[in-house]
Amino acid sequence: GLVVLLSTSANGQEAKSEFLKSPANWEFERFALPPSFATNFPYKGVEELRFAPGMFNKDSSNYFSYAFVAQLENTSSITQEQVRNYLLSYFKGLCVATAKDRKLSIDSSAINVSIQPKKGNSKSETIYNVVLNVFGVFADGAPIELNAEIKLLHDVKAIKTYLVFIASPQQKTAAIWKELYSIQKNVSIPK
Repeated sequence: GLVVLLSTSANGQEAKSEFLKSPANWEFERFALPPSFATNFPYKGVEELRFAPGMFNKDSSNYFSYAFVAQLENTSSITQEQVRNYLLSYFKGLCVATAKDRKLSIDSSAINVSIQPKKGNSKSETIYNVVLNVFGVFADGAPIELNAEIKLLHDVKAIKTYLVFIASPQQKTAAIWKELYSIQKNVSIPK
């Protein structure tokens, strides 16, 4: 998995999903924030991920296609720039740590994030289109461009913000995006 399969809790029980209950056939992982690989990370909370079958296989049409939900504690709002910085710190940390573990050589200065509001969205929703230039550190370490979206959900009472992240190197017309959009649509703030 992404980190070192941190999805089992201390007593060996499978972590239960609170936010990302489906697709059930996608590998599931859950870990605490800040992640171990991003030390300068300003948020505490929890992250749940689901990896498409083939996520770690460079020859799969689902290569590097996955979703995560990050629940940020004591955060009632987050700006576009803060989302960008979150992703930059997260993916830099992830790529550098994983490349080191797997003895891959990458140029971490080439990792970047561009973000803009998604056009044609309803006023009640905040969704950003994101393009991430990262490295395929789970395969051969080659540069990879990820198309992604981040949807923001705010739980004002509990002072929590949720980032719903979906990503794939595939164009948004590809079949995998139907599943990713379904995930995006079905995530809601836990009651």
